[in-house]
Amino acid sequence: MLTMALVVYIPAFYATEVGLGLTGTGLLFLVARVWDAIIDPLVGSLSDSTRSRWGARKPWIIVGTPLLIWTTWQLFNPGEGISSINMLVLLMLYYLAWTLVQIPYLSWGAELSNDYKERARIVGVREGAMFIGVLMATGLPMLIFPGPKTSIGDILGLFAWITALLLPVTVVLAIRWVPAGSVAETNFQKPYAKMRSLLGNGPFRRLLLATFLSWLGVHVYNAAVLLIIEFGLALPTNNFLLLVFIQFLVGTGMAPIITRSANRWGKHKVLAAGVFGSALTLPMMLLVQPGAMYQVMMVFALLGVVISPIWILPTALVADAVDVGRLQGGGNQAGVYMSLYNLANKLALSLGVGIALPLMDLLGFDPAATDPALTDVTSLMLVGLVLPGLFLIPAGWILLRYPIDAKAHAKILEQVSRLS
Repeated sequence: MLTMALVVYIPAFYATEVGLGLTGTGLLFLVARVWDAIIDPLVGSLSDSTRSRWGARKPWIIVGTPLLIWTTWQLFNPGEGISSINMLVLLMLYYLAWTLVQIPYLSWGAELSNDYKERARIVGVREGAMFIGVLMATGLPMLIFPGPKTSIGDILGLFAWITALLLPVTVVLAIRWVPAGSVAETNFQKPYAKMRSLLGNGPFRRLLLATFLSWLGVHVYNAAVLLIIEFGLALPTNNFLLLVFIQFLVGTGMAPIITRSANRWGKHKVLAAGVFGSALTLPMMLLVQPGAMYQVMMVFALLGVVISPIWILPTALVADAVDVGRLQGGGNQAGVYMSLYNLANKLALSLGVGIALPLMDLLGFDPAATDPALTDVTSLMLVGLVLPGLFLIPAGWILLRYPIDAKAHAKILEQVSRLS
């Protein structure tokens, strides 16, 4: 839910309803990610080195959760007259809180099992639960705000309440019932020395580039999708909730199929298929007639099939790459690996917003134009639906050439076992 809010609602909200403008909002997101780039590897390295009776990851999640709840409330309910500086400070605090929770959370999942297929099942269950959270986040606003003119601010306010009420409960349940996982000893290195050594891991380096390009394509689309629905497809903005509900409902049903397919044909191949499918599906919206809701619903249902592997599989592949690092003598550095993956995702998010919004502005699209005839909707559609393919197609090609499948991973674990 928070990811969807950050990649879809927040940029459009601050650019339009708050009035900071497309270019200004895009640049603020880009600047905030510089701070994010500093703290991600630091938190990943520190969590790798943490030893407690709760394991390496749980203490960080416990500390980060209250800050995440507070910053979510402030960012989603900014009040009137918020300045660009205040928004930037809120974004930086939000990213800090998100990092404190997200990187240990992803690393925790990587340590629950060393088995190639079991890891796919773990991420399938975890991301399937995320899909259910998105269904809740989209279904509740449709019930509470049934009118045709629901503002983005109203939806974000509801998201803030849901976060404040449910996040503490789910964190307590996870801390109480989920095992800490096994953490191998890690060779001592300074955080940024660790990062340099990890970049010498060839499979991980290739995976990092592929996932960065995949997420960049997805986030360029995400930055534009609300505007595409309102201006390009001539539909009320609140229809977006129903469309996302359909997409993630299909995605929830696809999660076990994606997991089984990944274990049969290889996680990297199924992920590549999803990336190529996304590049082909997004331009289909160009064929939709304005106001044709049922046609748009069909495209979003198809997106639920092809985009879901991008949400589900990457962290399982990262966990496999961690074992390559163990074979190279680096020990278990899942936190730093996940921090680099998370950083690539966040950088793709900021670049997606920082590319899409200013480019639409430059090409003549103005969502604040009083006369729709005075704004260039074609540039909006091309940026949001065609440009993502320029990133997704190379990403799919890189993934097809990824060297770690089930057999290769089994050999890596065997060699690691011999060394230990």
